[in-house]
Amino acid sequence: MSRVLECSTLVSVILTKVKKGLKKNTPFLAIITFNDSKYCKLLIDKCLELDIHFKHYNLYNPNTRDVTSLIDKLNKDDEITGILLVEPLPKNIDKYACYDAININKDIDGVNPINQYYLSINRPNIVNSTVLAVIKILESYNISLSGKNVTIIGRSYNISRPLASYLINSDATVSMCHSKTRDLVSLLKNSDIVISVTGVNNLFKSSDLKDGCIVIDVGLGDVLIDSDNISYTPKTKGVGPLSIACLLENLVTSCKKLK
Repeated sequence: MSRVLECSTLVSVILTKVKKGLKKNTPFLAIITFNDSKYCKLLIDKCLELDIHFKHYNLYNPNTRDVTSLIDKLNKDDEITGILLVEPLPKNIDKYACYDAININKDIDGVNPINQYYLSINRPNIVNSTVLAVIKILESYNISLSGKNVTIIGRSYNISRPLASYLINSDATVSMCHSKTRDLVSLLKNSDIVISVTGVNNLFKSSDLKDGCIVIDVGLGDVLIDSDNISYTPKTKGVGPLSIACLLENLVTSCKKLK
């Protein structure tokens, strides 16, 4: 029988921890966006709810130099304790130059290559919030990673690759699939855990999976539930709100590091 991996309780637990951290720390978040963003609105609403200080920079038609100059200014601003670049960046922007520009201790979403490297050698500094959300879901349901076959669908720099590093460090056997992968269904059939990070609606079906498979749907709609043999995260009140909670937890952590 299918089981929904409910995340709301976990969100509450993490936000309670964040509130406790705010009693001893005063973080200040800089949010950089390039267009209207539902994610940004949800994040700002949560900052207002928790009385977290923030500045929102919505850049119109910038070039790479504009963005890196702003990041450099924020790095030097002692009041700012966290910097977030909200994806997607405009196509004319060299996003990797922007990632590289962020102070590693203000990089609250773990996009700087140095933070990614630290994670790859199992010495994490700051880890991407969505990666943390996935791991916390598995931990909260006592789902062991050691020896498990885990398939990640999607090969994004921000999420899929650091997620693979985290899983490998936890002794999982990891396969990373993408648009050029041949015979995805065969890989899925052999997977104990599937983590989909594509945002492609109904990319695969639960009937493609073996009985007892765990599905973490980061893309929010990647899996079509057409059988009752798996455990899965919901489309709403799932990974998304948990990622925001983990991001704010990272913000408090960054504030502590910068003291």
